[in-house]
Amino acid sequence: MQADAYRRARRLLNDRSRAVVMARILGTVHSLLVLMLLIVAGLLGALLATRGEARLPSAQLDSLPTWVQGRVTGTIQDVTLLDDTGLFPLVAANLSSHNPLHRRAARLLLRILGGGRALTNNFGALTSLLATASGLLLILCVLAQSQRAVLAEAVGEVATSFRRQIHRQMYRLGQLALPSDGTGPIVNLLTREVNDVRDGMYAELDGSFRLPVLAGGLVAIALFLSPVLTVFLASLVGLAWYASTIMNRDARRVSDAVMRDAALQLCLILEDLGLLRTVRVYGMENVDKQRFDAHLERYWAADARRIKTEGRLNTSTGLLFGVSTIAAISLLSYSVLVTQRVGSAAALMLAVALSGLVHPLLECQARRRAVRLANSSAQGIFEFLERRPELQQQGGAQFLPPIRERITFEDVTLQSTSGRTLLDGVSAEIPAGSRTAIMGLDEDAKLAMVCLIPRLIDPKVGRVRIDGLDLRDVTLESIRAQVATVLQADLVFTDSVKMNIGLGDPRIEMPRIIEAAKVAHAHHFIQNLPHGYDTIIGPLSHTLEPDEQFRIALARAYLHDPSILIIEEPNLPLDDIKHLIDDTLARLSEGRTLIVLPHRLETIRSCQQIIVLQDGRVESVGQPRQLQSESKLYRHIQYVEFNPFATGAIATSEIEPGQLGV
Repeated sequence: MQADAYRRARRLLNDRSRAVVMARILGTVHSLLVLMLLIVAGLLGALLATRGEARLPSAQLDSLPTWVQGRVTGTIQDVTLLDDTGLFPLVAANLSSHNPLHRRAARLLLRILGGGRALTNNFGALTSLLATASGLLLILCVLAQSQRAVLAEAVGEVATSFRRQIHRQMYRLGQLALPSDGTGPIVNLLTREVNDVRDGMYAELDGSFRLPVLAGGLVAIALFLSPVLTVFLASLVGLAWYASTIMNRDARRVSDAVMRDAALQLCLILEDLGLLRTVRVYGMENVDKQRFDAHLERYWAADARRIKTEGRLNTSTGLLFGVSTIAAISLLSYSVLVTQRVGSAAALMLAVALSGLVHPLLECQARRRAVRLANSSAQGIFEFLERRPELQQQGGAQFLPPIRERITFEDVTLQSTSGRTLLDGVSAEIPAGSRTAIMGLDEDAKLAMVCLIPRLIDPKVGRVRIDGLDLRDVTLESIRAQVATVLQADLVFTDSVKMNIGLGDPRIEMPRIIEAAKVAHAHHFIQNLPHGYDTIIGPLSHTLEPDEQFRIALARAYLHDPSILIIEEPNLPLDDIKHLIDDTLARLSEGRTLIVLPHRLETIRSCQQIIVLQDGRVESVGQPRQLQSESKLYRHIQYVEFNPFATGAIATSEIEPGQLGV
């Protein structure tokens, strides 16, 4: 299932096949250049090892180019000595080799030396090899950067496509309108999950051609230098790897068990921290300290075991690889010093080539891990994208005109995505043109009820009607054209004041934005901002006071010109500007249906109707004075939210007349 999900995600690269092909070509060329750089390094090692001094049978001297004869320094029996010959010692050592590949390579190198006389002396060969290595390094850096740029663009576009789809899906899933459900899972999808898919694709594309070419080239170089030693050493390493895999199975099981134990002990410590209220109420401080110390000691012991077992190599595995390495070095040394079947430079290059195979092997393992993680993340993304939207507009939906009579809730039941019941059989009416407050101890239930009106969410059971029309039977556009919301979670966003009020509508000109700000009593403080209406505000920029954010949102609502206005008041003191807020609400409510989630006594007093919710049900409905005498819950909410003795103003001298009642 996960592999299927990753393959589906992988298809998004089909539209970027040119970039994928280019990245693979660049990766292949990159590996070839790395192999060339290794060969140049081997030649440089041979030059340093021989110092340009060569020996060859005197009988072969006549068959060699004339420049070789000019380097002769003497003769010992039938052996001619040559000096300052650059790379010629490699030719001399392999012209009579038993390996036909070595003889052919020697003749090829001899022709190259004849065509480039700079390589026929030590200084010229040294400078040429160093210059070649520098050029290869420069080209490698440019190629690597180009490949990364091409891959980053391709997989970045895939990640952007996923994020765009997730963002669109958020609009279709209505339950996300509830603060209790939160956007944490969506943020996780947009960040970690999408990044996992992106990184998996990057790792796969980066290594798809580059690593096989590099590994194949290293094997080819090693086989060319010494087929017998290569096969033997490769077999030795393979056996050691297989043995370590078997030996590590038990170690991995032990490590997993230790990690689970450490996680359990950490959970117990966190549970102890969460018992603070219980500890204080029941006076169990001494017992709690003993419990905490015991859990802390067990966590320390488990964590110490985890650290000791999480290393990549345990003692047995380390010893195995150490013995294998010593055996390989011993064999190479024996071949160089005793049998003299391999030269010192060739042995060094063989060791480098075989050791270099470790890099592509480890990178292949890392790539597989990245792809497995991408598989899992892609599955989560597609599960989210395939969730059926809860808000759907039916075919032939009607246009909803401005409200004339009432909003009706008919036996409405609603649950959060976590399964908690927010509304349970709620039935209520809100007359058109009235001021209605919704009160209760459960903030999510109140928000859920008002979010049903603009159809940000739909009830699981029951109906919501405006003037007798079921909201499911009218167009979403016409519903939301009639409703404006001012909710505390969505007051301002990071952009200019002008954008926050006008929402980027090109039809709204600046004079209308200023007019709306004046109605909300926001124009004065906006003018005092660093750039006026062009000042960037929001969580990531210039910070406004909570009441200023509230007034910006009220200006936005006024500019929308709704027939139904939903306002959640800030839960903070507004004594200094309460007359401004009251004036704004009075202006906004003219000719409109105002629904308020109140946090001020003045707002409650100004309402014609109050709906009190308890445990998701309507506990009572009525005017403020009526509920004051009839509803215990209403009086309790007043005491909890507005009574100065409950909210902290203990001294009687701090209580203003009229604060204790409605």
